[in-house]
Amino acid sequence: MTDPGTAADLASLEPLEPLDGGAPMGGQPSEDPLQHMRAGLPAPAFNLYCRDKSFYKFLFAGVLMFVGCMMPFSAELARAGYQSIAGGFYLVIAIAMIWSWWGSIANNRPSGLKWLMFAALPLIAVLWNLVTFDAAAAHTQALAMGWLPTGITHSDSFGAMFKDVFSALAKSQEAADRASGFWRLFGPGQLFVGLGALLAELGFIGGIVGGAKKNKSDMKAKMMAAAERKRR
Repeated sequence: MTDPGTAADLASLEPLEPLDGGAPMGGQPSEDPLQHMRAGLPAPAFNLYCRDKSFYKFLFAGVLMFVGCMMPFSAELARAGYQSIAGGFYLVIAIAMIWSWWGSIANNRPSGLKWLMFAALPLIAVLWNLVTFDAAAAHTQALAMGWLPTGITHSDSFGAMFKDVFSALAKSQEAADRASGFWRLFGPGQLFVGLGALLAELGFIGGIVGGAKKNKSDMKAKMMAAAERKRR
């Protein structure tokens, strides 16, 4: 027979947990507890409630700069831009912009404004390189180093390249070859980095101007409301 005291002690014990609620056995992976939440998450870099289109523009600017860093910065096609000191610095800015504005889109709150200011540095550098670029000297160096085959033509300057672009639109194959040769000597990576940085700075300046206009209109509306209350 069972002792009444022992039966009372057993009754006071908590019930054991079922075996299927413990750790997985036999090496089987456990079910993800957040799976039901992830099923409703939006696509990467997209948020249905993010109404500010500038966030997406800044993210795209970072992607352009990143792509540019993966491309050559000179006629040496075997060397990517990020392999130089300047290109590595641009790559850090590009990754930081992608990271910060991806998070900004997800949280619907800007968090990468400082990287927009840093993007002004590659923009200034690329513009300076473009203005001071000597296509003839770059062509001579590329031939001497074996980076280019003979017979490659190029525009002599940035202004001449623009004229060749318009001539190429008029179906001039020689002008198209000269414009293509110019960008090959200059480095297509610098073009993409410059375009991305330009897009970032234009969006940044536009946001500042738009914010100033909104603040001015809000202040004017408050002053008019205060004047209306005084009349009453």
